[in-house]
Amino acid sequence: MEGSWLDGSARFVLTALFIVISCTFERRTRCSAEGVFPELDSTDCDLLGCGGPYECYGNGWPNYLPRVRGGPYNIPALSTFSVSSGNGAANAPIECLLGTANNYLPWLTEEGRLTVSPGRHALDLSHLRLTDAGLPVLVESLGLAVPLEGVQHLSLAHNALLHVPTPTLNSMPNLRLLSLRANTFTELSVDSIVYSKLPPLQRLRVLDLQNCSLRALPHDFFEHTPNLQYLFLAGNSFRVLPMELFLPLRALLHLDLSNMDTSRQGEERIENPFMKLIAGLDLQQSLFAPLLNLVFLDLSNTRLDFQAFIALGSIQRRVRYVSYCNIGLPAIVDYLFVARSIEMLDISYNVGVAQSLHKGSFSLLRNSLEVLYFKDSMVQQLSWLVPLGKLRVLNLRGNIIRELHRESFTNLTRLERLDLSYNYISAWNQQILTNTGALRSVNLRNNSIVILTTDMLYDFSRLQHMGLGGNTIQCSCNYLKFLRNIMHNQSDTPPGAYAISAEPLYAEKHNGGSGTLVSLQHVELFDYDESEYFCMNFTSNQKLDPMELSDCVLSDEELIDIDLTETATSTTAEDDTLVYILVSIAVTFVVVTAIVLFYYWFHIKYFFTILKNSTILSFFNDNEKLYLDRNGLLKDSDYHYDVFVSYSNDDRKWVLDHLLPNMEGVSQVNLCLHERDFEVGFGILENIISCMDRSRCLMLIVSESFLLSHWCQFEMHLAQHRLLETRREELILVLLQDIPRRKCPKTLSYLLKTKTYIKWPTGSVHEQALFWKRLHKALSTSKC
Repeated sequence: MEGSWLDGSARFVLTALFIVISCTFERRTRCSAEGVFPELDSTDCDLLGCGGPYECYGNGWPNYLPRVRGGPYNIPALSTFSVSSGNGAANAPIECLLGTANNYLPWLTEEGRLTVSPGRHALDLSHLRLTDAGLPVLVESLGLAVPLEGVQHLSLAHNALLHVPTPTLNSMPNLRLLSLRANTFTELSVDSIVYSKLPPLQRLRVLDLQNCSLRALPHDFFEHTPNLQYLFLAGNSFRVLPMELFLPLRALLHLDLSNMDTSRQGEERIENPFMKLIAGLDLQQSLFAPLLNLVFLDLSNTRLDFQAFIALGSIQRRVRYVSYCNIGLPAIVDYLFVARSIEMLDISYNVGVAQSLHKGSFSLLRNSLEVLYFKDSMVQQLSWLVPLGKLRVLNLRGNIIRELHRESFTNLTRLERLDLSYNYISAWNQQILTNTGALRSVNLRNNSIVILTTDMLYDFSRLQHMGLGGNTIQCSCNYLKFLRNIMHNQSDTPPGAYAISAEPLYAEKHNGGSGTLVSLQHVELFDYDESEYFCMNFTSNQKLDPMELSDCVLSDEELIDIDLTETATSTTAEDDTLVYILVSIAVTFVVVTAIVLFYYWFHIKYFFTILKNSTILSFFNDNEKLYLDRNGLLKDSDYHYDVFVSYSNDDRKWVLDHLLPNMEGVSQVNLCLHERDFEVGFGILENIISCMDRSRCLMLIVSESFLLSHWCQFEMHLAQHRLLETRREELILVLLQDIPRRKCPKTLSYLLKTKTYIKWPTGSVHEQALFWKRLHKALSTSKC
């Protein structure tokens, strides 16, 4: 086969040799990159072993990690505060905090071509459609022109290899960076005999095996690469990762297991559909235990098997950068953070996690966590933020947060960036961000903010960058002055010294001296667009351009100079003393009132219930809605019903199955039932009063459900009131069950003591027949 390949393709070998040598000396060719990339800091290249002393031009992808321990994070502002991404964009791709492998492979382009400077240390054989048979022949020919022992950078990406090219790699013992991405290694498995593992490469530091269709690897695959530090396995189709695979990798720092295809090929028809929700990549329980030096772990977009999450508890204590983005995480549990060293964490797109959040969810990370991404996870409350005092970047985009509370942000004194966009947050009336002195950027785009309050403006005055677009804000003076002041700040002219709210805002200096007027002269809108920064006139339901509206007229007291006088400061102190006295009196009054209410609550509640019912009835006793005649009594011809029945919805079956057939069917007694006889279009209260006044008798079907119904309680009080008012006594009580004394209200106790009642038997048919006979007799005696 190789001989025929040589005979038919000698010309191709010479052409390929020319291309490779050209790529070595010309950085701008197709083999190096499609364009000129910006130079990177030398520390970036050294961090990944990118050529050591050789110049590295990078691939244009930023590295988000800090250059030095404790240094600033390199997360771009547009990545943290993007305008187009988020819930607002249809079919927006899932963006995770740690990015992709491209962010950590500056020596490779996105297509797998080398970006390092020319020299004999770099060999780019990518995109040549090389096969397992053709590659050794080509490399042997290249060895005649280039000493292969000096090659440190090798890219074999996007070829047609089916096996690991062990003979070829043996000829390059000094390899430090190797890319085999996008080759189809489907036949590479535990059972493979040929090319089943990497050859001895003692100096290999970085290995790129992305998108190689790998389903499994032999346990000893990395046996001869003990110094490997960066391993990229993203985009493969692993189903199980055994612990033995990582045993030789004691020096590993960076592990990328993201974007795994966990679909089970050949098992598309699973009998139990629930298995599709919990099936995924299986990780052995102690998988990460051998990786003692692991610093970076990326599992983004790799759905894990429901039992695989236990393996995350084996992560060692040096890990600092972790992404659990979109892995199907079911809950936040302590074993996820036993390392206690995580500085950057992404748990976005895990919808089930929010239900398990509590104040101690992240307590194990109180001394380490600095960056947290928690996007699109149905988060509703923020009490779990309290322990995270070292947090510097917080992204909560795309959740269902409705309210902000000061207590949640009290300990976040180091917070620098906050993204709350695409939530349902409304305006707040207390200063939420008082303790976040380091906060400089806030994203509040696409929330439910309708008005800007004074406390919100005070919080905004501390910022440098913010976004409010996509909110339907009312055309108020606060909003107009806020927007115009910021627009003024972005021009070359210094901002004006005027108050931006109807109530002047003051911030006291720490030394006890005079205060200063709070202004927005340092704030910029990073997302300003005229189409999004409109204001709403809710009276006329019109969108208006705030820049075209007339200025709000301020009184003289509101036009305050920037420096306050000492008199104003002393007056403020006196006012504070008066406030303290008034507050003390108010607190004392509230405590005494609470004690009185506690001891006499039942009597007070009963009194107000009777008072409320009497007050409501008084509104209906006028000339237009009075159903009684002038003498207070109705004539016989004015009665429409024989009996008004008051019952709860839980007793509806008894009324329809027993009461209604025996009354209307047997005795021809006309009942008034609310669900049948109330007139459509009238209020419930008006229907109740009308039907009671047009019924000869009132019947209460009493049960425990009756006592729990507010409407039934009202009808009972109303019945008692109307009987007294009309001097009638036609009230019949039917007890469906015994009522415990502790559940019996005062009104019912009074009626049971003053009225004869009848109890529904639960025994034989004979007893029930006797019940109906007695009830018919009571109705006829009461002239119903």
